[in-house]
Amino acid sequence: MTKNLWIFLSPHFDDVALSCGGLVYSLTQGGQRVEIWTIMAGFPPDEHYSDFADQNQRAWGMVGAQAIRMRMKEDQAACTILGAHPRHWHWPDAIYRREGESGSPMVKNNEELFSKHPEDALITEIAQVLKREIPGDVQTVCPLSLGNHIDHQAVRAAGEQILHEPLFYADYPYILENFDHPNFDGKHLVSLPLTLSQEALTAWQNAVLCYQSQLSGFWRDEAECRLALQNYAAGGGGGLWEKSDRA
Repeated sequence: MTKNLWIFLSPHFDDVALSCGGLVYSLTQGGQRVEIWTIMAGFPPDEHYSDFADQNQRAWGMVGAQAIRMRMKEDQAACTILGAHPRHWHWPDAIYRREGESGSPMVKNNEELFSKHPEDALITEIAQVLKREIPGDVQTVCPLSLGNHIDHQAVRAAGEQILHEPLFYADYPYILENFDHPNFDGKHLVSLPLTLSQEALTAWQNAVLCYQSQLSGFWRDEAECRLALQNYAAGGGGGLWEKSDRA
């Protein structure tokens, strides 16, 4: 891990902090610059929200542009703790996107959110921007898209189109239901060793707790959140993966 600049691609505001915040902190404390690029950070294109979008926004406590601004502030606070530099891109979350011809919501429920294939045009557009904006001699890190969230699929597909030898992080907490994923058989992916200090674990926990609008979807309270991340780290979670030469 000798690169001086690391770019982590995050589908949503909290994904990198959730998945590998302790690693990010360790990198920045080691003198390396880390940027977290949140891809689906755009404002809703209009105020005609679908029922599914309304359902999510009620859980967040705000709607539309207010919700995005709130989540941006949460992300900025988390990145400050981790020592990372946030960059927010303009594509809207899947709950705000619509089908091109019909105008119907891209996703209407959780089942579609975690099973539907992302738009090919969106993948191409993201890939083109990443190719233009990512500098040379940089280590890029993509989500594995565990759980098949439509936005996570899009970011991984775009990254793999244009990136040379990216590393990957396991999408947390979705990995908790995907430990037996075929990619983890040693033939497709190899995990990189990671040892986190107590300081890094605490920073990871504190960063995740900045995303107050999202926590109720995962945990009952702060104590449960801290314990979950502690257990995940103790089990070897929070590190990176690279493609195996045996694949």
